[in-house]
Amino acid sequence: MRLNWSHQKALFNPLHAKPVTLIGAGSVGSNIALLLARQGIEDLLVLDADEVASHNVPMSAYRPCDVGRPKVEALHDLVREATALKIGAVGNWYTDQPLRGTVIASVDTMDARSAIWKTVRMNPAVDILIDTRLYERYGEVYFVRPCLPEDMLAYEARLYPQDTTVKRTCGNHGIAFMANLVASLAVAGLTDAWAGDKTGFAKRLFLGDPPRLETVNAT
Repeated sequence: MRLNWSHQKALFNPLHAKPVTLIGAGSVGSNIALLLARQGIEDLLVLDADEVASHNVPMSAYRPCDVGRPKVEALHDLVREATALKIGAVGNWYTDQPLRGTVIASVDTMDARSAIWKTVRMNPAVDILIDTRLYERYGEVYFVRPCLPEDMLAYEARLYPQDTTVKRTCGNHGIAFMANLVASLAVAGLTDAWAGDKTGFAKRLFLGDPPRLETVNAT
């Protein structure tokens, strides 16, 4: 069955979309994948090496029946069932693979972000980098054009050593509504950018209350 996108098409035409590589299929990443598919984005590749755990289900798009499955396989099936679209699924961590189109980093560590940035920086094949960050009731979304000096400087100022970030403990990783809000904000900004709106670039958007310690940063 082919879905009918007509109710959204006047607001966003899927033909404007670039190929998307989504790195990280956790609470934010899984919701991003589902939202993109619901907007008719067909060229979507997801990378993640984790399996779905029981604690992943409440904050993410996954179902109880997905526990124990590779996240990318479960997400592939979720997207297919919800939209009849098929996404690409790679069950590995990102290292230094070539990247193109739009890149979304929904990863847990600054080291992972730095590795992605090393490949994306000054890469003319990448139009947009989106970096999502989540901690408790706080979220950040960065929109970056990786070949523009002003965007590069603004983003690199927010790449910190891993040992200066917030140390997550059991029970304070995040909350479901914030994961959904961060995912929605990322997809909203991305669809606006594909449609020609450049106002969100070289900026980060905040949601909720920042971490209590001024010297640490959301992971």
